[in-house]
Amino acid sequence: MNAMVLAPLMWIAVVSRAWRWWWSRSWVLGSTAVALGVVAVHLSLNIPAVETLVQAVVPISNFSTGLRMVLFNLMAASSGVLALAVTSDPERLVRGARVLGLIAVAGSVVALAIFACAPTVPQAAGGFEFDISYSHLPGYAEAGIAGALFPALLCPALMVMTARAADVRSLTGWSLTLLSVGLAAATVWAWIRLSYFVAARYLGAPQLPAVFEVTRAVSAVGVLVIFVGMMLSPIVSWVRAKRTLWAIGPLHRELMSRRPGVRQPSRRGSSADERAGDRVTELLDALSMEAESAAQPSGSVADMTEVAAAVADWLLHGRLSPALSSAGIRSAVLEAELDRTWALTLARKYRDGQREVSA
Repeated sequence: MNAMVLAPLMWIAVVSRAWRWWWSRSWVLGSTAVALGVVAVHLSLNIPAVETLVQAVVPISNFSTGLRMVLFNLMAASSGVLALAVTSDPERLVRGARVLGLIAVAGSVVALAIFACAPTVPQAAGGFEFDISYSHLPGYAEAGIAGALFPALLCPALMVMTARAADVRSLTGWSLTLLSVGLAAATVWAWIRLSYFVAARYLGAPQLPAVFEVTRAVSAVGVLVIFVGMMLSPIVSWVRAKRTLWAIGPLHRELMSRRPGVRQPSRRGSSADERAGDRVTELLDALSMEAESAAQPSGSVADMTEVAAAVADWLLHGRLSPALSSAGIRSAVLEAELDRTWALTLARKYRDGQREVSA
């Protein structure tokens, strides 16, 4: 039931990141889309109907389990590219992506080849049942080793890389922190499986189904944390953008009715944050044009809130005050530092003025 709920949500995240990548060709968006896509495929395979379909299409017994070994390698490689995209320069990123891609493909081919050449065993109900019943057998143990080796070696390095670059004072830092925690879980998962396969196959260790209970729980935690880490920044940015658009809405509509020529359609495929930035730019451009005729050429320097109140009073009631001057507007812009901060201050005062008129 969990996979049936999480898989569609994961696919929605994949489509959103892939759509954004299509228009921006960003390494961060591309690697995020691939990593989430791999996880989405893995979760989909945990749905009985999907796994049955895969088995019907590919006439290899327990092929879905072999496919999972490929997904483990791709998940590690795409996470590595994402970590490099956030922490490294472009030249190192391209080299690293090529190396990680080649290793992931080689590891996947080896694991799948060993799996396909192993003695045929009866079809298991799912990957968990397969692990318990067959993973210690000749061929399947080696395939499990080949499938877990690359993640076991790469994930610790990625964990250290992302943890060192993490700074919880920023949104990206929080994303990296969560990613490093998820990679720590992936490291534990990979080494437990790798150690068990080696011990059960070559050291005569007894079969321990509890091992797979543990790794299943660890992988669930790791996937969830990595998902949150990857999606934290776009989700928070989307929420901030929507709040900005709601806040500046009344003032933006008022100024667009006066200066419709400043409208500039956002480029196709732009993010919610970019669209909010475009609306802020339209608002400030329109205000600048409107204020040219009303603002006094000289006047006293005023603080940002006083100038914003003067702008709102002028737009709502047509009253001019000393704060609405060239000097006052310049000082307010400098005080705000960011266009969005200045636009939000203007919008807040305008909304307060509207409430007073309504009252």
